[in-house]
Amino acid sequence: MTMSMSRRAFLSTSLTTAAVSTAAWAPQLSASAATWSPFIPYTSDSYFKSRVTGIPVNWQRTKQFQSLMATHPDQKSVAYPRIKGVGGNKWGTPWAEGSTTDPVWRIRNIVGATNSQNAILRTRGFHAPEWLGDVVTGTSDSPLCVMDTASGFTVFCTDVRIVGTNLIDVRSAAVTYHSSNGLDRRNPRSNDTRNFTSRGRVSDAMVIRKSLIDYGIRNNTDLGHVLHLFIVESNTADGFCHPMVGKESRKFGFGAEGERLAIRSTVDLTARGLSPAGLVIARTLQTRGCYIGDNAGSMSSLKAEQESSARPVWGRLLTQDSLKGLTWDDFVVLKRP
Repeated sequence: MTMSMSRRAFLSTSLTTAAVSTAAWAPQLSASAATWSPFIPYTSDSYFKSRVTGIPVNWQRTKQFQSLMATHPDQKSVAYPRIKGVGGNKWGTPWAEGSTTDPVWRIRNIVGATNSQNAILRTRGFHAPEWLGDVVTGTSDSPLCVMDTASGFTVFCTDVRIVGTNLIDVRSAAVTYHSSNGLDRRNPRSNDTRNFTSRGRVSDAMVIRKSLIDYGIRNNTDLGHVLHLFIVESNTADGFCHPMVGKESRKFGFGAEGERLAIRSTVDLTARGLSPAGLVIARTLQTRGCYIGDNAGSMSSLKAEQESSARPVWGRLLTQDSLKGLTWDDFVVLKRP
């Protein structure tokens, strides 16, 4: 999805500093809340939940990546991934968790092809909170991600428009079942023929959830899943690789769609001056990494759960520059699977 804009050592050291500063960034939580663990979909052996431990570094590709990030006209002024969807930025991922107590939303029309996988979103629909429409951005890509735990699948749509009560029109629609490994049915490693996404993107990797940030701050952990990187410009000639099953055309930057990057295991993240929320994301990039999944249309970024005036999700917890302190030279490109 291209947006149109003028667009291991795992840390074993004490995180006392981050724990002390957390109080200034997030509300205090009760003892019972501290034991609560957010739901993360897909099987334990899924790519979505995998770690980068043991994956060799491709040093030649790493140099090529770092060179692009230092010289690309849309990237060279910012040496770290920006976070979209916060601080007034409308290019994040509207996200919600649906349960049995929530109303059923339906898709009236899918501009792109309706197939046997996404047809269920027109016929049976999906559970989502009544406030869902409050976070739809109306931007040129206007995405939407709903983790419907009642139905047991995640929904991802683009170009979302509210057209009635609990009714939307979309350009494209994806469905991935939580009991599966989350991979698109066209991926040979997928274990569920019901799964369908655009070019094989892992829908839940395209959003940084606040509940997972809160949990990570309280427990000194990462987000628990791989992230989807919106790169400044991929390279169509590099093709695609697992987990992706397709590529965007006419791109001349770096990387196959699906190529995985991570922060070097030797980087001491606690020395980079990151906020508690930024540290959770940085740990994720170090232990699980991110994969190239889309072109950003501007500088490279990750997408957070979209906030709006009606739903101010983040407050001071997360900003567009929460990863400032990292540099692209901290990242390595991992060998393709």
